[in-house]
Order: sequence, then structure tokens, then C-alpha cells
Amino acid sequence: MRAIWGGGADPVARAPLDGAIEADVVVVGGGVAGLSTALHLAEAGRRVVVLEAGRIGEGATGASAGIIAPQLIRTSPDAVLKRLGRDHGEGMLRLVADSGRALFDLAVRHDIACDATSSGFIAAAVGHSSHTRLSARMAEWQPWRNDIEVLDAAETARLTGCKGYGAAVLDHSGGSIDPLMFAHGLAARVEALGGWIHEASAASTITRHGAAWRVTTDQGQVVAQTVVLAANGGNTALHPALAGTVLPFPVCEVASEPLPAEMRAAILPEGHSLTDLEADIFSIRYAAGGRLVTAFPVNDKLTPTQIVEGVNRRLSEMLRVYRPLRLDYIWQGTAWVNSNLLPRLVRVEDGLVAIQACNGRGLGINALLGRELAQAIVDPARAPVIPFVAPSRVSGFALAKHVPRLLMSAALMTKKLRQMITR
Repeated sequence: MRAIWGGGADPVARAPLDGAIEADVVVVGGGVAGLSTALHLAEAGRRVVVLEAGRIGEGATGASAGIIAPQLIRTSPDAVLKRLGRDHGEGMLRLVADSGRALFDLAVRHDIACDATSSGFIAAAVGHSSHTRLSARMAEWQPWRNDIEVLDAAETARLTGCKGYGAAVLDHSGGSIDPLMFAHGLAARVEALGGWIHEASAASTITRHGAAWRVTTDQGQVVAQTVVLAANGGNTALHPALAGTVLPFPVCEVASEPLPAEMRAAILPEGHSLTDLEADIFSIRYAAGGRLVTAFPVNDKLTPTQIVEGVNRRLSEMLRVYRPLRLDYIWQGTAWVNSNLLPRLVRVEDGLVAIQACNGRGLGINALLGRELAQAIVDPARAPVIPFVAPSRVSGFALAKHVPRLLMSAALMTKKLRQMITR
């Protein structure tokens, strides 16, 4: 079954690259990261070409849940400062804190219709100590933001319609979008500003061409001074130094039938989006038509029937008001994560850079990183908000690449055992 995104409208068909052309910058990858970079470069008057292996937004962008979550993953501001140092750590924290507003501002500034809902993002947690833990986390954020608050158990239950959470962080700068409509809107603006976009144009080789670079596809080539690799996990096949630098995390998203009135009134009644802080990650948001979108941890062996049964079982465990739901959309993809779960700008070689920023938070952060990277390309003296780093292969990648999936499976098993014990 296809994803719910796209608003029912067919995207503009763009011709493959055919022949040899020149540009200032070639961007490989037509998701949010690549398109945001291309848009900001085009605004600055640079000749930019985007090469997309398939259709615009059909990769990680279109496979996402469209949740805008300007929060760190499995870490805290103090831990980021300790890991990266004061200067670089503060840049990272500003990037995360500003990512939600930057995306919504970009959509407004370019009049991109993408069902944007900036009503806020909720990160919920279980446990009697959760309110204390989240309050401490909010205190760490205070030097960089004043748009988050901690909810107690009662307010968390009221705003989410979920059971079992002891507290939550409410991030007022978050929300949700239709990610495919957003990508289509970005692409249209790139072209309106004079940029070129070619679909069905997978980059096969990237080689030096004098002081510049040559990117070759099946039918053509682009020569440019700068190459930006924004193909998500596909970056790893484009240069040997990027092999094994990110870890795959399979994801499955579903969208239900339109919710009945009693469920709609009880679940996310004020239109927030939610992704909890537990190891077996639970998330919900609304899409057009009052459909509930949620993620489900799967493997390739599960049938659609098993996914429907599993999703409904999980919803019955989590929601305070529930009845079995038909799933009208099921789609799967891969979220690629960095080993430290922080976004990266990677300088592969002079004039060849890569964006590694998905980590399950890619939409907002990638939109902002695109702006930062474009500004650094236009003015090399202006450093992006996070520094460029060298490629870093994950230690023991052959085994490590299975870790994200195994951790999710272990978390689900632990939760099932805990439920059996407490019954």
C-alpha cells in the first residue's frame, strides 16, 4: 500500500539528465536536505542542479511520519556540551532548538502548501520519576530556548489521550507537515529560482575534474565546483570514505481510517504530535481527513494482516479511548542514524560534502542544515552552526548495522514480559 502523503496530486514529472552540463553546485538527492540546500543556493544566485535517483521526495522524506520534533534523541544538552565542547555543543543545541521554527518559516516564506500544523510536539515518558527527569532536562535547555514546558501526568493524559505516561515535554515549536507536499513545494521553488532538477538520474560516479567535480549518471554528467551529497543512506555508496558511516533503522508507518468522533475528541484533542521517549518508541499524529498516523516496528516477514493486528494491539494498549481501526495506508522505509544520534555535516574532500542528519528527526533539522550549508558554500568564511567533520566509519559496522533493529526488538520483548508479569 502507498503512503498517505502527497495530497492526492501527482508530482510534476521531471526529465532525466541527458548530456553534459555545468553548474556551480550539484546536489545529489531530492529529499528535504537536498532541496533545502538547493533552494537556498538558488536564492543566492548560484547555478544549482539536483539529481534524484527516483522521484522527488520518494526516499526517506516520503517514508517519514511528517512529525516535526525539535528535540535531542537519547541524550541531553549537558551531554552534548560534554561530548562536543562548549563552542560546537552550543551550535548543535541552537540547531536543534531552531529547527522547527526554521521549517515552518520556510514553508510560509515560499507559500508551500503542506498541511503544516505548528501546534506543538509532545515527548512523553513513563515512570514515577519522569517528571523530575524531564524537569531537569528542561533546565538544561534554558540558556537556548524558552518554548518548552514539562507536563504532569494528568495534563499529559489530557493532551495525548494515552495511558501510562508520568510526564511529558511540550515543545511549542514542533508540529507536523505532509512531507511529500513539502518536498514538492521546495522543488517547485528551486525551479522557479532558476535551478534544475532531474529525476530518474542516479549518480553512478563522482570523480575529480581538474579543480572541479564530475558527477556521472546513466545518460549524462554535471561538472561543478561543489558537490553536496544529500541522498540519506545512499551517500554511503557514492564515496569510499562514507561507507559504513551510518546505521540503517527500518521503519513502518501506517494511517488509519478517519477516526470516529469519540476517539478524535480524546486523542491529541489540541492537534499536537507525539513521539515518546521509550525504547520501543510510540508515536501518533493526525493526517488529512482525521486519520491517525502511527509507527510500527516490523521486519520483512510480517504480512499486511499481521501489521494491522499488531498496530491495533499496540493502540489498544496505549490509547484511553479505543476501538479497532482499519488501516488505509501502510508504507515502509529506512531511517539512517549516526552512531551518536546527532546530525552531521561531513567534509569528504575539498568541494565534496555530505549531510548526515536523519536520526528520526530529519525534516526540521535537514531544512535548517540546508540553509546553513548553502550559506557556507556561498561564503566560505561563514561557518555553519555546526562544524564540518571528517567521515567516521562506525566501529564494527558489520555487526553494528543490526543494532538499531535489535534494540527495538529487545525493547518490545521487554515490554511484553513486563505486561505479562503485571497482569
